[in-house]
Amino acid sequence: MSLHWRKRIKRRRKQASGSMAPKLNMEEDVIYTLKNFCNLDYQTQLDLIDQGRPMPEIRDVLSKSSRSFRTEWYARKDWLCGCPARSRLFCFPCLLFSTRDSVWTQNGYGDMKNLQRSLGKHERSTSHIHSQIALKTFGSSMIDSAADEQHRLAVSIHNAKVKENREILKHLIDATCFLAKQGLPFGGNFVELVRAFAENDDNLARHLETPTAFSGTSDAIQKDLIEAVADVIRSDIKKEIEAAPFVALEVGETTDDTDEAQIFMVLRYVATSEIGCEVKRAFLGLKDRRAPAVDEDVLGVLEKYGCVQKLVAQTCEGTDGMSSDLKRLQDQLKDKAPEAMQCYARKPNLVLWHSAKGMPACRRFLKTADGLGRFFTKSAKRSSLLDDVVRRRLPGAAPTRWSSNATLLKAIGKYQVDLCATLRIISENHHSWDCDTLLLATGYDRWLSKASTCFLLLVYEDVATETDALFQGLQNKTMDVEYCRERIRDTLGSVERRRPKFDTFYERFEQRCATLGLGDPEPKNGHQSLRDERKLMYDQILDNASVQMRTLLDHFGELEFLELVDCSKFSDVSQMCFYESKVRSLSKYERFFDFVRLKADLVGLCSSQTVRNECQTPEELLSFLAKQDLIQTVPEATKLLQLVLTLPTTTTSDERSVSRSKRLETFTRNRPDQGKLGSLATIAMETERLTELKQSEDFYNRVTEMFIQRGKRPDFIYK
Repeated sequence: MSLHWRKRIKRRRKQASGSMAPKLNMEEDVIYTLKNFCNLDYQTQLDLIDQGRPMPEIRDVLSKSSRSFRTEWYARKDWLCGCPARSRLFCFPCLLFSTRDSVWTQNGYGDMKNLQRSLGKHERSTSHIHSQIALKTFGSSMIDSAADEQHRLAVSIHNAKVKENREILKHLIDATCFLAKQGLPFGGNFVELVRAFAENDDNLARHLETPTAFSGTSDAIQKDLIEAVADVIRSDIKKEIEAAPFVALEVGETTDDTDEAQIFMVLRYVATSEIGCEVKRAFLGLKDRRAPAVDEDVLGVLEKYGCVQKLVAQTCEGTDGMSSDLKRLQDQLKDKAPEAMQCYARKPNLVLWHSAKGMPACRRFLKTADGLGRFFTKSAKRSSLLDDVVRRRLPGAAPTRWSSNATLLKAIGKYQVDLCATLRIISENHHSWDCDTLLLATGYDRWLSKASTCFLLLVYEDVATETDALFQGLQNKTMDVEYCRERIRDTLGSVERRRPKFDTFYERFEQRCATLGLGDPEPKNGHQSLRDERKLMYDQILDNASVQMRTLLDHFGELEFLELVDCSKFSDVSQMCFYESKVRSLSKYERFFDFVRLKADLVGLCSSQTVRNECQTPEELLSFLAKQDLIQTVPEATKLLQLVLTLPTTTTSDERSVSRSKRLETFTRNRPDQGKLGSLATIAMETERLTELKQSEDFYNRVTEMFIQRGKRPDFIYK
């Protein structure tokens, strides 16, 4: 017997002295100690296990055979132990942990003849396996339990801090949304807005004083929050586009004060739900026009949103004429989506700019007029002076909107004298104005005092006289294709009849110059007089305007199928030839339709008195079908309605949507990095969508998850 066991037995006997405990010899006390394992303290248990099982020589094993026990069995079975006093073998782990009585834990095993079979039988028993597991994991389970408790405590503390951080982040998200929606610069405004929120939130106030997890007002946090909010908006847009059967693409330009252009992309589609339908225009971001491969970037965005196969219309118009990248983009779109017609809905709006095509003097004139309108709107002090002198504000202008530019030019012509007086007041009071204002006022005054400016103002006033009525008519009667084509022909004729009337026009021009005291120096080239130069310019402006009218006329010829869903003509259902001819004009989109079923659907709708009474426009008809669960009843007619509403054929909707692009100048003027610029523009252009998203319960969680993905931020992740 080992020295350790002898000492332990002596200690045990001393503890039991004076009691009624039975007198046990040393070997029997070993088994008693092992069987009393559960009553020992934890440290004693660890010491007992560390000392290992008793493995004495056993000579007097009771057996029916002459076989004796060999100590090599201890090496074969790592659980076997013995008691020489009893001449029996025991199971060490079962003595310690088993709650079931067996020969291996009570009296011990002594049949050497059947030892090998009994060893195998015992170690296959469930109680033995459980005891072995308990022995092998003893100590570690206690440590693991303590560690688990510590881990749970740490997780609880961490999650509480995460919850607090996320609540703080909500205020930062609100500040981001507010500034981006209003087009206000960040930096100091962001900090001050968050501090204002902190006045009503103690947790936010403490965080701003001693930020322990993140610096909530840092530039990096601001940038990531801007992009996270924009990502949530883009995700919502993508979800809607995936459900839409058709999309139309608009690629255009917006310029800042330095005339540096940004390419913007907009998708038009119809979102249909149980409560009706809505024509939506989703802003997909900006791209610096100077960047290489703009066309590839636009195609990449279309593929990302899964739009190429759904594309039914596309328009690519630049403010200063189409760049080579946009021309390449148009060519590639024709190859990838041949059904996507080049949409001319905006052509009426672009007559003004296209009339100056190839004429540098006209383009400079239009840009200067636009700059004059901006000059007064950029300063409250300038606007106040304009109110005092002219008593009228100059209307805003957009390079891609005819109506606004025409109104601006008419206002400049009408108040030319008063505008000059206002500008001279600024120039003569140099102590009251900054240098930039003085320089610009002097330049605009000189420009307004030129006869060439007066000439172009009169020319464009005459063009606007012929076209304004047309565009207003097209806005209200777009579905009536024949009416629109007739109005375009009439306007085209009126514009062309002005060409022979140059002499009358020029007399009026000279009279006005004399009244205003305007004049221009004679050209240095003596071969051509100013009158001849102006005659050429006059003719070219009218010619270019006529070209735009003819293009628009041809475009409406491709849109005869619009009349198929013109609710005002549904009473004409008896004239089947009417429907046959219009359906044939849909051949461009034949892969999308079953024409036999389409004609049946249209006849069914047109002949329904309920439909005639309830629906006046395609939007109302599609909403009616959605609300009444009739989309599957007339599936092909539904697709036609969605196609018609997707095409940007009406100048009304386009005028409203293009005007929104002017908001982009707020961001392009400040010139942040391109990624941040695009995200800011997305939020500003999608304010209505953002307002709807903020009403959902998971908005802040979605923004937070996007925010986490943009950097390693464990302080916002629950465990």
